[in-house]
Amino acid sequence: MVTKASNPFAGVWTALATPFTDNLDIDWKAFELLLEQQVNAGVKGVVIAGTTGESPVLAVQEKLALIRKAKALVGSKMRIMAGSGDNNTNASVELSRLSADAGADSLLIVTPPYNKPSTAGLIGHFAAITKAVNVPICLYHVPGRTAQALSTVQITQIATEVKIASIKEASGDIAYFSRVVNALAIPILSGDDPTYLGSLAVGGEGAISVASNVFPAAVVQMTDAYWRGDSVTALTIHKILMPTIDILFCEVNPCPLKAALHVVGTCNNNFRLPLAPVTTENYGRIKKVIESTNQLLEDVLK
Repeated sequence: MVTKASNPFAGVWTALATPFTDNLDIDWKAFELLLEQQVNAGVKGVVIAGTTGESPVLAVQEKLALIRKAKALVGSKMRIMAGSGDNNTNASVELSRLSADAGADSLLIVTPPYNKPSTAGLIGHFAAITKAVNVPICLYHVPGRTAQALSTVQITQIATEVKIASIKEASGDIAYFSRVVNALAIPILSGDDPTYLGSLAVGGEGAISVASNVFPAAVVQMTDAYWRGDSVTALTIHKILMPTIDILFCEVNPCPLKAALHVVGTCNNNFRLPLAPVTTENYGRIKKVIESTNQLLEDVLK
């Protein structure tokens, strides 16, 4: 039986932001700082070049450079998952091969956005990728981004026929999450920070979190508290984090996140178009919430 200790997917993963310099090159110093913070907090792994990492504006060679850098710096201390999915199957296959060769331990493959394939098309898409690589595949279900919500029957059929190793479920629907957990004997990870604690109660194995970019130790300790049966501490941390979780989505992710990381001094608030910084008003709100959350966590975290 796979336990949380031996399960390579169980635990807290961070959907890592990609910092940019004022010239909009990758800010390698800030990227290294982000990785160091994740390691120090005990995060299980990081997702490179996912939605939060602004994958649509990264060139292929930049994605591979990020994977290689992460592998070299922290690959012995945490696992590296790379976002290599797209709505072009051939492109996804090629990027998946390259990402695995660059050192990714697993791959995050989103259900193809925009073209909304049938179940047969989805099975063919994921099968082509799994056949091309020798690393585990985590299926990423995020209807808010792809405009395609899979039924429990569909996601079960895809995961079973293609031998998906894990699922990142980011619908925010805890009832749906619970049905997926019941239907499949693979790790199901929450991709929705507001419902993460609740997802653990219905059998979730962990999270791929946005909030853990800013407060990684808090998300890890909340998870650990729940797993050791200390639901009071887990709920206390969850309540403290909720204002931050909410404010990180006051505009489209990862724009509020970059503002929050700028507030705590981790990276600049820079974006490549078509993304842009949050409004001045929202930046002020984010700053206030992050500073308040930080103060409250000081009294709780060990």
